[in-house]
Amino acid sequence: MPLIRTFAMAVAAILLSITLVLPAHAQTVSARGTGSASFGMRLNPETRAQALEKAKTNALEAYVAETGPAKLRLFEARRTELLAQVDRYVLSSVILAENEDRKAKTYTVTIRAEINANLLQVSLDGGAAVLSASPAQKSPLTFLFMARSQDSVQSFQDREYRRADATSTYSEGTQEGESFRGNTIGTTGSITRNGSVSSTTGGSTTRRADAITWKVASAANVNTAMSGAFSAAGYDVVDAEYVEGGLFSIDRVRQEFSTGDDLSAQTLRDAAQGVNAARIPYFAYGTLDVGMPGQDPATGNVRVYVTVTGKVLDMTGRFPRTVSSVGPVQFAGLGGDASVARTNALTEAAERAAQQMINELNVKGVR
Repeated sequence: MPLIRTFAMAVAAILLSITLVLPAHAQTVSARGTGSASFGMRLNPETRAQALEKAKTNALEAYVAETGPAKLRLFEARRTELLAQVDRYVLSSVILAENEDRKAKTYTVTIRAEINANLLQVSLDGGAAVLSASPAQKSPLTFLFMARSQDSVQSFQDREYRRADATSTYSEGTQEGESFRGNTIGTTGSITRNGSVSSTTGGSTTRRADAITWKVASAANVNTAMSGAFSAAGYDVVDAEYVEGGLFSIDRVRQEFSTGDDLSAQTLRDAAQGVNAARIPYFAYGTLDVGMPGQDPATGNVRVYVTVTGKVLDMTGRFPRTVSSVGPVQFAGLGGDASVARTNALTEAAERAAQQMINELNVKGVR
């Protein structure tokens, strides 16, 4: 029996670590919450229930607060409605600590709550303007996100400059004298020499940042994850391949992202004109930078981090305007080998980045 319990605890620990690393793929996420309630002569079940309800509310609010300002604003707009159904989103809870303060007549409980993040997101998206719009009212959106990994890194030696200033002074003086003693005349003389040398040293060191080139590829799983997230939120998604032509060149975007972190002004202007020519008002673009694989200490699996940076531009005005942005922010993926971990990390990053941009679009009423 002890061996079985030990094995079960180890499995539970592994599953918990996976849940914390990959929350978007899990049905639930964990969050802590604390609640307090006052009692009269003695602690009773009703007081315990009140404190537990407040702890669940606190856990739900704590989770939302960590997901970004856009999602928090969506939550605050419907806070009373959502908290009235807290048990709908908090699937279960485990008491971590409780305290009965008999002097202050208060009972406090701390829990770990399992929150149905997917259901909460669906509820938050339910009030979005895009969902209430007819197909004719929806504005098409296209996106172009590149997955890239480091191809070469050129490091530069520090350039040092040393300076030494030296100054010297020198003076010389003579002194003569005569003395008379009887019939004898005596003379005296002396020469005084003084000299000093002082020096000061200084310098500077110049360092140059590494020159990084990237290996860029348009990953199918990234496009699938992002288009799925935007489509599920109600947006009219058009793949970039159908928009390409004229001034809008995917190869040109890929080339610029291979040497830098953003597009040049000319490429952005050309892309804006190309997207406008296709009568698409919103254009999302960005990069997903894949890090080197490492080992996850909790599971022993391969772990890969992906850093996401992206924007959504509104092309309807005279000049493109940024209406949503994400990153740079990191997400991790686990797998039995580097390839699986990389795919999981890219999918995780794409879904989470898309959802963050969707939340900001919903806050601004874009449809």
